[in-house]
Amino acid sequence: MAPGSFKCPKCERSFSMAAHLARHTNTIHGARRGPKPMARRGPGRPRKHRVGRPRGSRSYARAATGDGATQLLSQMQSYYSDLTARRANLDAQIAGMENAMNVMGEVPMGRATGRRRGRPPGSGSRAGSLKDTIVRVLRQRAKALSPKEIAAGVVKIGYRTSTKNLTKAVSNTLPDMTDIRKVGRGLYQA
Repeated sequence: MAPGSFKCPKCERSFSMAAHLARHTNTIHGARRGPKPMARRGPGRPRKHRVGRPRGSRSYARAATGDGATQLLSQMQSYYSDLTARRANLDAQIAGMENAMNVMGEVPMGRATGRRRGRPPGSGSRAGSLKDTIVRVLRQRAKALSPKEIAAGVVKIGYRTSTKNLTKAVSNTLPDMTDIRKVGRGLYQA
């Protein structure tokens, strides 16, 4: 198409591409729905559109009062109570299905109990593990020890490891242990 083949029906301005004509129509003549784009501001010219919530809206009133957090918390509590009610209903339905399957002589498939895999929290360390050996070393000594001294004691007790840097492994393990406390800079005690 030749340049200037697209003309604005309102102001007779010509454009070389249809997209340019559409942009012109939307911005200049307001052919699209919604708010008009903000005009360039000069000195002393008031701003026409605000960024954010419109002043007359309910969300603006809520944001102005500052109770958004309490309202969100109440919505979360409501949703939580709804979920727990649904869970109780589902548990009753599952129990009914299990009873019906038992009556028919079929063993129900394993159900998800929500339990986590692995060792239960607070069960302590496994006998013979690095954590267990560290606790034994620290309980044998009356004074606080550094990770390097703990590593030497662990090897002396007979802990077998293939790690190249046992001191680093000990110092990485110490912060995770609940029955060990840090008594100074780089010093730990049971």
